[in-house]
Amino acid sequence: METKKTSFVVGGLLLAAGMGACSSDPPPQQPPPPVVTQAPPPAVQDTGDAVLDCSMEAQEHLCRIKIAKTIYYDTDKDTIRPESFPVLQAVASVIHNHPEIDQLIVEGHTDNQGSIEHNRDLSEKRSNAVVKYLTTQAGVTIPTQSPGYGATVPICFTEDDVCKQMNRRVEFKVKRKS
Repeated sequence: METKKTSFVVGGLLLAAGMGACSSDPPPQQPPPPVVTQAPPPAVQDTGDAVLDCSMEAQEHLCRIKIAKTIYYDTDKDTIRPESFPVLQAVASVIHNHPEIDQLIVEGHTDNQGSIEHNRDLSEKRSNAVVKYLTTQAGVTIPTQSPGYGATVPICFTEDDVCKQMNRRVEFKVKRKS
């Protein structure tokens, strides 16, 4: 069967070549190849979508900086993973763009695995690592606090992995000048 295909193709090529050589018509024009263009890069890079939220302002000029992405750390350590740097840069941008902000509070939280002391210590180390990044890498110069709450302030109460992941978080609160 393979031999027949080969001979048919070769015969077809010879036949087409012979017809082209005897024809007085010009060969048909090939359509131009399609032009492939790439979309331009987005004007705004992914910054983690940090925004100032003052809907809870009833508490003495206290606002939050909401982030759309999680701050990631190495497991059971306070080392911030590089994929979180754009989120922290976005937090710094919010602070820089709002001169009325005069204090930053970075709250660290963990899930309920591990001892109370270990979780409180880990959450405080992680919030301190965020403050260190913001002050040394992102130019934040306002006074800061970095309490660690461990697992004492959960936002989810079931024992599944998704809930535990939600409880491992950093929250940003800011005080504004009165």
